[in-house]
Amino acid sequence: MVNLADVAHQAHVSKMTVSRVINHPEKVSTEVRTAVMAAIELIGYQPNRIAKALVNHQNYVIQFLVLEDVVTVEPNYAILLLHLADVLNQKGYTLEISTTITDNDHIDGIIVSGWRQSDLLALEALRVPVVLYGESPTDHDMAYVDVDNRIGTMLATRHMINAGYQKIIYVGMDVDLPFSNERELGYLDTMVAKKRVSRVYTVANHSHIAEQLIHNIMAQLPKNTGIVCATDRIALGVVRALNKKNGVPEQYGVIGFDGVFIDQISSPQLTTVHQPFAKIAQSLVDNLFLQLQNSELVMQRIAPELIRRDTTRA
Repeated sequence: MVNLADVAHQAHVSKMTVSRVINHPEKVSTEVRTAVMAAIELIGYQPNRIAKALVNHQNYVIQFLVLEDVVTVEPNYAILLLHLADVLNQKGYTLEISTTITDNDHIDGIIVSGWRQSDLLALEALRVPVVLYGESPTDHDMAYVDVDNRIGTMLATRHMINAGYQKIIYVGMDVDLPFSNERELGYLDTMVAKKRVSRVYTVANHSHIAEQLIHNIMAQLPKNTGIVCATDRIALGVVRALNKKNGVPEQYGVIGFDGVFIDQISSPQLTTVHQPFAKIAQSLVDNLFLQLQNSELVMQRIAPELIRRDTTRA
């Protein structure tokens, strides 16, 4: 195993100098720092995380806190976790997962997903930096990274209009949270701009409940109707309901939102608004590290992409 002495030998300096470069680079000259870093890269040395943590008073552990009800947890968490772990690993940090809000001393920061309004006061009281995955309410100044939800449903609604669907409805989530409200507003704004009549339904984020909704309102859905959905899970239920007796996408179009796994296993495959999880993960980590370095809070929205598949006409 490569150790500190190997780096010192390669760089022609003492072990103490190597230690200073790793833990206190500001105390060595640029020339020495460059030589040591080149040696570290050449021989593949990885500083002992525990020792480095003791020197820098850091734990090199970031927590991913999932507060979502396990019944409605979306598959996108798995993709996001993989990207987060990769980004943090490149920075020498470990990612741990928790499902409860706990103030502890063994982590350096927290990335939170699935939070609700009732969680925010407890999150604000934590002693470590926190960044939310999902836009925070205007009455809470908390750092967040989110997909641009309003732009996403605007893209979906415009696609329905351009594809020639005459009636376009929206099936949203029955939760009062910024991301859900923004997705509904994207649909409503587009319908107003295009001088179309809006119709909104809300359901819990379960495919079987969405399926039952479509059965209940089928008499109000003439052929050539497009249905924009707040999530892929809702869209999956809508497609199931329509596919039993009605043509998708010839007579009915369906668009989901999120673009992870569910959109690909539905039959036909689901047109969806895709969240760019690699970019989101990178931004969540960058946001958290800004707080670690200088307490700067950043609110950021990332543009989504419409992925056209088989549940809408081209």
